[in-house]
Amino acid sequence: MRRRVLLVLLYAGVLLFGWPAITGDPLLDDLHVVPVRRPFPPADIFTPPRAQPAAALSLRAVRAVAPRDFLATVQAQHLASLALYLLALALMVEFARARHPGDRVHPWHAFTLAALALHPSLVECFGHLSARSEALALAALAALALSLQHRRAALGLGAALFALAASPVAAPAAVALALAAALDDPSPRARRTAAAVALAAALAAAAARPSVADLARWAPRVPGALSVATRALIVPTETALRLPQWELSQALTPAGALTAALPLLAAVFLWRRGAPRLPGVPVPVSAPAPGARSPVTAVLVVGAALSVLPLVARADTLEFGLDRYLSAAALLLAVALLRAPAPAWVGTLSADARRLVGASGAALLLLLGFMSWQTARGFRSDAHQLDAMMQMRPRDPSGHLRNAWFAVHTGDRVTARRSLRRALRGPLTPTMSRVARAIYARLEER
Repeated sequence: MRRRVLLVLLYAGVLLFGWPAITGDPLLDDLHVVPVRRPFPPADIFTPPRAQPAAALSLRAVRAVAPRDFLATVQAQHLASLALYLLALALMVEFARARHPGDRVHPWHAFTLAALALHPSLVECFGHLSARSEALALAALAALALSLQHRRAALGLGAALFALAASPVAAPAAVALALAAALDDPSPRARRTAAAVALAAALAAAAARPSVADLARWAPRVPGALSVATRALIVPTETALRLPQWELSQALTPAGALTAALPLLAAVFLWRRGAPRLPGVPVPVSAPAPGARSPVTAVLVVGAALSVLPLVARADTLEFGLDRYLSAAALLLAVALLRAPAPAWVGTLSADARRLVGASGAALLLLLGFMSWQTARGFRSDAHQLDAMMQMRPRDPSGHLRNAWFAVHTGDRVTARRSLRRALRGPLTPTMSRVARAIYARLEER
């Protein structure tokens, strides 16, 4: 498949399956990113943590040129995140061409890139406006991989610093890419680049200043976090993406221990792909040299596992979301597969078997696209529906309850108490009563 055709197909798939996330109204957790009209707090813009200056500048830059209309501003922010996502895919296609020269992309690599483009968890990069940092980091890490492949030390360091400025949780991915490049090309220049990138990533990670108590509390959850993330990468269903936050505090089951070990098993498998071939088995032209073993792919896969460890830091917060931290891990796994040529077993298959494998791969991509579409549909009409309910049906307690729930989670206690009082004026269902009690308990905690 030609490179340009592949890129057009990737873009078409993203737009087809992810469009509901862009055309829908914003979710409640996106309302603090854009100018908000009453009854919400009149904040001008969401200010990300100081550790994400690139995300803050990006949000403000888009807001400066976007229309003043509320929904138009939201659409502009979504489109900006989508543009970053498409840029990352273009850089990955270019990385595959740089790694394996030629205008045509091998079907194995095309499948890898399509799986990266259509993965449901990556819809969050442009579906959630508050995930702008993930979209920026994804594009910057893709640029880092490409610049390291071309041995451009200055560009690589700049891309790494930008990724860390967008999201400090990209530090493990930046280190993994730098170490993989140094192992791939052990020249003094490559090693200097790796050392600079690793140092910058370490400094960014140290800026978070986790306390000893935090590390002690998070340590038992690391295997569980790896297990959850592995399941989301391999079986990206809504169940895997929306697991309750208490799961990380539970005892690790045998199944969880197995999935936690999967990244290491995958690293060993990818590392041994260059082992000597069996006698009598034809070796395709694209196969690596017999006996050639490189720890590069192992470094990348282990880096992907480390990239999801910030999950344990977020396990105690109401904003805990697994899908927000998978972009770097998914990109590292894609780079690990794109660095190697086509698997040797592909060349040993008969024509009928290859067609069967191709049909199975196409079916899997369609399944991923369908799950992405299902995920994208979840971004529709939440906030607009809340606003409309409160304006058109002021006596309906459900709208006031949802407003109180959002306000209490954003720290606006005045709005939360006012909306809760209005909700209690109307008849409440048992579910509404439970929600009201939860909001009241949250207010009392503060």
